[in-house]
Formats: sequence, structure tokens, C-alpha cells
Amino acid sequence: MIISRRTLLGAVVPVTAATGLVAGTGAAAGAVGREEGAAALRTTADGDYDGSDLWLRYVPVGDPGLLRKYRESVTAVIVENAGRKKVHRHTPNLSMAPGSTEKLVQTTLEAARDELVRGLGGLLDRAVPVKTDPGDKPSDGAVIVGTRDSSRIVRQHISADDLTSVGDDGYLIRSFFRGTQGFTVIAGNTEVGALYGTFAFLRRLQTHKSITRLDISESPRVRHRHLNNWETVRLYAGNNASGTGGLNGENGTIFNFTGTGESAGRNLPVILDRYIVAARAMASVGMNGITINLVNADNVYLTPEYIAQEAALADALRPYGIKLALSINYTAPTDPRFAPDTLTNEQLDPHGEEFRGWWNRRARLLQASIPDFTGFTVKANSEGQPGPQDFGDDHGDGANAIAAAVAPLGMKIYWRTFVYNADVDEDRLKRAYLEFGYINDERQPDGTRGRFLDNVFLQTKNGPLDFQAREPIHPMFGRMEHTNQALELQITQEYTGQDEMLCYLGPMWEEALKTDTYARDERGRLLDKRLMGHIVDGTAQGHSDTAIVGVANLGNADNLTGHHFSQANLFAFGRQSWDWTLDSADIAADWVRMTWSNRKNVVGTIVKMMMGSWEALVSYQTPFGMAHQFRSSDHYGPNPAERLARDDWSPVYYNKADSIGLGYDRSSTGSDFTAQYFPTLAARYGDIDTVPENLLMWFHHVRWDRRMRSGRIFWDELVYRYQMGVQYVTWMRLTWDSLQPSIDARRFSEVKTKLTIHEADAGDWRDTCVNYWKEFSGRDNPADNGPLSIKIVVGGRTIGAFDPSASSYRITLPAGASPKITKVIPADRATRYEILSQADDVPGQAIVRVAKEDFFGPIVKDYVFVIERAHP
Repeated sequence: MIISRRTLLGAVVPVTAATGLVAGTGAAAGAVGREEGAAALRTTADGDYDGSDLWLRYVPVGDPGLLRKYRESVTAVIVENAGRKKVHRHTPNLSMAPGSTEKLVQTTLEAARDELVRGLGGLLDRAVPVKTDPGDKPSDGAVIVGTRDSSRIVRQHISADDLTSVGDDGYLIRSFFRGTQGFTVIAGNTEVGALYGTFAFLRRLQTHKSITRLDISESPRVRHRHLNNWETVRLYAGNNASGTGGLNGENGTIFNFTGTGESAGRNLPVILDRYIVAARAMASVGMNGITINLVNADNVYLTPEYIAQEAALADALRPYGIKLALSINYTAPTDPRFAPDTLTNEQLDPHGEEFRGWWNRRARLLQASIPDFTGFTVKANSEGQPGPQDFGDDHGDGANAIAAAVAPLGMKIYWRTFVYNADVDEDRLKRAYLEFGYINDERQPDGTRGRFLDNVFLQTKNGPLDFQAREPIHPMFGRMEHTNQALELQITQEYTGQDEMLCYLGPMWEEALKTDTYARDERGRLLDKRLMGHIVDGTAQGHSDTAIVGVANLGNADNLTGHHFSQANLFAFGRQSWDWTLDSADIAADWVRMTWSNRKNVVGTIVKMMMGSWEALVSYQTPFGMAHQFRSSDHYGPNPAERLARDDWSPVYYNKADSIGLGYDRSSTGSDFTAQYFPTLAARYGDIDTVPENLLMWFHHVRWDRRMRSGRIFWDELVYRYQMGVQYVTWMRLTWDSLQPSIDARRFSEVKTKLTIHEADAGDWRDTCVNYWKEFSGRDNPADNGPLSIKIVVGGRTIGAFDPSASSYRITLPAGASPKITKVIPADRATRYEILSQADDVPGQAIVRVAKEDFFGPIVKDYVFVIERAHP
């Protein structure tokens, strides 16, 4: 039986005692080492903590030896001239809301100084003095932050040549010694760079790394590292019970523009604590921009009333190096709200002065209040949004028109390539490249190629469809060599569990960024640097202006992200957009240490949960390259049979289920989508024998009886993969329970509730999809050859053929037969089992737990046997 997520809130799945079969549980995992006991006690004592500090909580270091070393190394903070270089502030009545705990700062160095005071005070469990006059030389244990311009000490110890390589956003962190003592210098070419270095230094203490003998030099690989905030659409972090909206007159999103009732006085220009927390968190991982409204843009954000509120928000975020942008509607000039400065449809000529002049005037109005306003994001001719094609023009015409209008103001246009006009091609995946590729290839009068202007970014999703849990890389990466291209990732989990499922997305993004595009130059030679990350950071094809954009959905929930573990995805996006070569497991470990605990067993256990969670979700939702099997109402639950008015929104369009098999043929014998990739990938993806099995159904219609690399037929492997995904979630739920002594009470309980819902909904995905595929395959679920399949010996009989998808199994015994299970026979020798309970009598119940470490992590299945007597 599958229990709906709507009725399961607060329920507990019935089954069981923790056992050593569950990784991360048992006595060893539950023990608290003496050196870690203080931290554990401090963590569990704060049982009401709500997650509102994200990963910037700064819990005191619990290891006495490490705490002593940190205290010896850090005795003072020195930030010279912290208040000298004030950032622009447009709003005279800017203020924090009454009762706020955060505060407004007017310089970036003030933000760095205050973060050090807050962070070191928390981590060292004592106040660290701030020295404004360091004298002739810094004291032992001083942490000095600044630029060569702001700080005499920085000038003395860090040369201009030292800083040349780190650029505007980079930083140096260096230790200097006098005998056995010394001091630390954190320096940047800019105050923002120094702020990033400050957070990097604090992160070392948060994660219990050494802070002595440091010689760190870092700079971002990508220049523009932005969030696109989608407001109320795909909002999973609102503060109401279901996580889809707001209470108290707010609409649920992070920024208040139109709060009513008791929240009417909390609208901008009033600044709320959560705005500053979000700004600090973004800066801590190097994000430097945010587009604050949905891509299906409301023109109200271009009105003077809203611009005044946006200016206030920009004022509050500016000290943290975060600049604002807006999403716009292509036909905004026709909106009567802008009268008398409005245009007619006939005046929306992208080559005409009227259209370009209107956008220039509107951009100047924004720049007058927000001098560092960065530009516009545009969704055009997609999903009902107007664009140049409505007037006989193409994307190049439209993008260049607005780009030319704002170029004199130093602004950029992020033009989304999420287009899929059905008239272009029958296969939705082919349409974007067909609409944009020819503009990139177009030869210009000066002999160069590519029509898009230099201040245009084509903003392209990592895969060719729509933020599915696993997609092949988008073929446009590498093919648009004459055009600036921004990678778009989705942080808010529209198709990856929303606010209910624990799904860490770092491994998914790592897989995409480290995929070889096999891109070639104009002479057909393979590029030396050709991973998708190299395309994005510009090193592959010589692009100096680069961007990564993350679709976020910060809300007004206490923890800002809806699910405590969704914070990890925001953290990972920042770290990977700064440096895409980082290992997602290392990022996860840092986040766990900063967010939950530094205890080794807690870190190891939670990181293991996170690292398999994405592959598990793929397995119980869309294994082997299946795509878009979501019900249309909310993009959360399954509905593989759904047919909609538009084919390419329908699950059946993607699954192509029939009596022969499953999947969409995009090889040369089908839609030939594979031809859009460079030749090496085109050949690999186009051949069913060489395509990676995890992308199999993206490119091929697979026969039910096809032999897979495991030796099983496709049908059996498909069903087992669905089951394994659920079995991993079972392991996560049991493992989280084992961590209760080490996790503060409120967050432990909230995650426990989410995992209970998660497990039930994963089972719903498995059962709904497998039962639908059965209608076409004509086959029963395989039973005796799965990763966790077993047979049991009871009453002298060997009984098997247990469908691992079932929640319980009925066993009938003849009169006089013992109900005790005397033997368990796993199908896989690597499987471990434990009999958790036996039936004392008949009728009775026995439970056998079976576990195995599989390719994406541990999987667990509890076999519940209901034992009865056979009727005479």
C-alpha cells in the first residue's frame, strides 16, 4: 500500500529496530568520542534551532585541542579603514525591521570585519577584539583583512605582483611568522575579494582545517555567478504548511514587495533579517548577482514604484558584492502602465529607434537608482511568452536590439534558449539548436562569425530538455563558439523532489560539467580543453566573459529553502560556479561540517546519504534515460500515462511505451538528434551498444528483452532499478534515525518527517511506473534475481519469488509446522541479512532486513512476512 504524501505528514513508517546492517548505525556510529563530546552536547542542547543561519551558524569548536590551537592563532581582528569606502546608498529611509538581529553595513570591509567578529566569536566561544590602530606591526595572532589601498599592513606584506593573478574577485590568505608566533593576512585587489577571502578563512575553522602556514591563492573560474530567483512559481520554501506559499500577508518568496495585513509594514525599503542572511550566504560562496523576479516577467518590476523598492534591496545587498538584475517581457513597451511612454506593436521593430530607445530609457531609469544594475534576463517565444518571432524577427534580432540599447550603460542581456516551437522539428530536443545555431554561424561583414552582440549571453540549461534528474549535456555547449553562453542550472528542485525529497544535486552538476563534449576547432581538431566546464569558463574557445546562473527559489520559510538539505544545493551551486573542478563529495563534507556537525561519524554518514541521493532519485523516477514522467499538475508525482493537449508536455511523448519496448529513438534511424553533438559523442550516443546505459532511453527505443550489461534483460533490470531507488531511501530514513543523539531536536524531527514522506512517494513512483510499463511489456515483476532478492526456509519449505516492491508477504504453513525462519538465502552473495523478529506463534509476523552496498550506495529492504495456517 502506498500512503499519499498528503496524508503522511507526521506519520512513521512501521518497521523496526536499528541494526548494524544499516551503514552509519549501531554502537560504533552512536558513540560520541571524548574529544567531540562538548560539541555534541552543545549541538543537541539547542533543540529549537530552525536552520535560519544556513551554513553560517558558527557553532563553537568542540575539540579542546583544536580549540586551543585556534585560540592561539587568532587573538585579534584588524581591518584598517573599514568605514572609508562607502558603497552607494540610494534609499534615505533604508532600515532594518524592528526586532532584527542582522544589521546594515555601508562598506564591504565592514561586512568582512563584522563577519570575522561574529564567526570567530562563535567558533572560539569568546569575543575576539577588533583593533582599529594596529601600530607599527601587527600583534601575534592578528587576522588582517583588506586591500593594498585600504591597509598599510597589507601593502607591507602583499605585493601588487602577488595579487595580479587573482583578479578582481580573488584573494590571498597568507601566514607570516615571527619565531613560533605570527599573523594572518587576507587580501584582495578589491574589497569584495577580501570579503570572499574572509569567508574562505572562516570556512577553514568551521570545517576544522588548519589555519597555520597558509599560502592560499584563489580566484573564480567564471566571471558572473548569478541566481535567478523565481518568486512564487516553483516556490517550495514558503512558510505555510505545504511549503508552497506564505502566511501573514506575505506571498512566500524571500523579498517582500506587496505584503499585506500584519506584514504590510515589512515591505521594502524595510530590510528583513533573511535578506542579509541570504546576502552573507551568497557572498560566502562567491555569488555576485541575482535576478530577483520570475522569467515569465511581470512588467510591474519596471515601474517607478517597484524600482524604488528594488533600489532599497540593492542598497542592502551591495556591500556583499551582489548586484541586481531583472527579468523582462519582450513586449513591455506596449504596457499601458508606462503611459505616456508606450509603443504600439508596429513600433516593436528591433532595428528601429523607437524600440531601442524605449529600452535605453527604462534602463537609465533603473541605473539612476541602482548604479550597478547589471541588465536583463529574457524568456522570449517560449511557453506563451512574447518575443521577436511574433513580429517576423528571430532571436538574434530581438536579443541584439535590447543589448544595443543597454550596452552604453554597461549592462548585459541574458537571453534564455529554452525554446521548443513544435513547428521547428518533431523532436523537442532538437529545436533550441535549430533556432540559435545558424545565428552563431552567420558570417558578418567584417569576416567574423556570429551575429549576437558581445553583451549578449545565451542562457542554456545543462541538458536539452528541462532540468530532469539526468540528461545528456546540451549539444549547444561547444557548438556556439562565436557566442557568449551562460550555463543555467536549477537549484530549486522542480523535478528532483521539491521540498519533500532529500536530493543533493552537486553530483549531477559535476557529472555535466566534467562531461567531455569532444568539441573541435574549425579545422576539425579536438580541442585540448573541451569538458563542458571548459566551454562554460571560456578556456575551451577563448571567451573572456563567462557566466553560470542558478535558478533559485529562496523563500520566507524559517530555513529559507523549505527542506534543510536543500540548503546544500544552494551551497554547492556557489562553490561549483566559483570552481567547477571541485569534487561534489568534498563540497558536501564542508557543508555538513558547517551545518550539522564536525563529528567524524556524523560527517561520514550524512555525506554518504547525500552522495547517493541523486542517483537514487533517478532510479525510482526515470532510470536508464527515461524522461519527464511527471504529472502535469505539480511536476512532483508520477503519471506516465498522461496525455496533454500539447504532445511535448505529455509523458507518453517521451516514454514511447509499446509492446516492443520503451524509450525515444533519437539515433540516425529516429529523429537524428544525436547529429547535433560533435562526432565522437554523436557516434557514441547513436549506437545502442555504446551509449551509456544511464542515458539509454534518451536516445533509443529499447526492447523489453534486450540483454543489458548486467546479463539481465532490460525489463528485469528496469524493475530492479526502480526498486533500488526506493531501497536507498529506506536506508537513508533508517540511517537518519540513528543520528538522533547527534542532531538538534527540531531539525532532526523535520528531516525525519521529510524522509518518511520521501520513502512513501518514492514507492509511489516505483509502483505507478512499473505497473504502467507492465501493460506494454506483458511481463511480471522479476523476483528471485534482484540485488536484494531472497528465499527463506520456514516450516521445512524453501519459499521464494518475493516481489521486492511489495510491502509484506503472506506465508501459509500446514498445521504443526514451526513459524520460525531457519534460513535466509540471498540471491546476491554480497547481500547481508538479519532476522529482526520471528513469529512466536501462528498467526504471527517475522521481519528480515536485507542490505547491500550497491553502485550508488547502501540499499535496504525489510521483508515483512505475515505467517498464517493453511485452511483445511
